[in-house]
Amino acid sequence: MKRNYFVAAFFVSVLLISLLALPAKGQLPGTGNTITGFVFDPHRRAVAQVHVELLNDVNGVLQRIRTDVSGRFIFRGVSQGRFQVRVLPLGTVYEEQTQEVDTTGRLGRDTIQIDFYLRLRKSAVASSAAVIFAQEVPDEAKVIYQRAVADLDRGRMEDGIAGLENSLKIFPEYYLALERLGLMHLTQQKYEHAVAVFNKAVVVNPRSFNAWYGLSVSHYELKQSESAVEAAQKAVSLNSNSADALLALGVSLRQAKRYVEAEKPLKQADKITKGLSPDVHWNLALLYGKNLNRFHDAANELELYLKTTPDTSQAELIKKLIKQYRESPPAK
Repeated sequence: MKRNYFVAAFFVSVLLISLLALPAKGQLPGTGNTITGFVFDPHRRAVAQVHVELLNDVNGVLQRIRTDVSGRFIFRGVSQGRFQVRVLPLGTVYEEQTQEVDTTGRLGRDTIQIDFYLRLRKSAVASSAAVIFAQEVPDEAKVIYQRAVADLDRGRMEDGIAGLENSLKIFPEYYLALERLGLMHLTQQKYEHAVAVFNKAVVVNPRSFNAWYGLSVSHYELKQSESAVEAAQKAVSLNSNSADALLALGVSLRQAKRYVEAEKPLKQADKITKGLSPDVHWNLALLYGKNLNRFHDAANELELYLKTTPDTSQAELIKKLIKQYRESPPAK
C-alpha cells in the first residue's frame, strides 16, 4: 500500500502545477467582453495582490485573479448577462466590496471599466495610524518618485522602474521607493533583486509589513526556506490577522520540511478567511497528503478546495484523488 501513498502524493504535486498553469475560465483572447478596473485604498493608492472575483447571477465564481502592482484586474471572455465583481482583501484592514455589472446587449468585444475604493474595516480604524512611516524626503527625489508611480499606474513599467531607481540614487533610504521597487521585482519574478531591495527596506523601516512579506515570498521562490520562514514570522508579528502572511509562513515551513509546525499558521489563515481561501485549502491538502500521511484530512481539504473553486477544469481529477485518499488506510 505504500506505493499508493507515494502515487497520491505525487499526483497532488502534479495537479498543483497544472492548476497554476491554467488560465482562468472564460479567458479566451478575442472573444467576449472585458471587465477591467483598479482597486484603490482610501487614499487613492493602488492595492496590489488582492483577490478579485467575477460571479454570475447565482453567485457562482467564474474567474478569480489577483490585482497587479498597479491595482489593476482584468476579466476577459465575459458573455452577455448580469454579473458581480467582488474584491476580497483577505488579511488586510479593508472591507470586502462588490459591484454589479450588466453586459446584456453588449456586442461581445466591449470593455467595461469599474474601479473600487476600499474602506477600512471599523475594527482597523483605530490601529491604522500605527503603520504610518514618515520621512523627510528631498523634494527632487519625491518628484521623481511620484512621476515613477504615475508611469507604473499607466503601465509604463520600464520608465516607472527607472524612476524608482533614480529617486533612490538621490535618497537611498527612501522607504516608499524601496517598497514599490521591491514589489515590482517580485511581480516580475526577479526574486534576487527583490530580496536585495526588501532587505534595504526593512533596515530603513523594521516595522514594514509589506517589505517583510515580500521578502518572505522572494526567499520562498528562491528555495531559501529558513530565510523565508524568518521573514514571514516578522510579517505575522506585525499583522497577526493577515491571512497572506500566515499562508506564507505555512508554505515556507513546509518547504523547510518543518511539517508539524506548518499546520498551525495554515489553520489560522483558514480561520481568518472563514474557509473561503482555495489557496489555504490546497496547501493544507498538500501538507496532509504529501507530508503528514493524514489522508482523510487531505480529502477534506480537497473537497473544500472544490467548493471554493467550483469552476476548476481539474475537478474530476481532484475527485478521483479524494476517492483514493478516502480509501487509504490511516497512517500508523
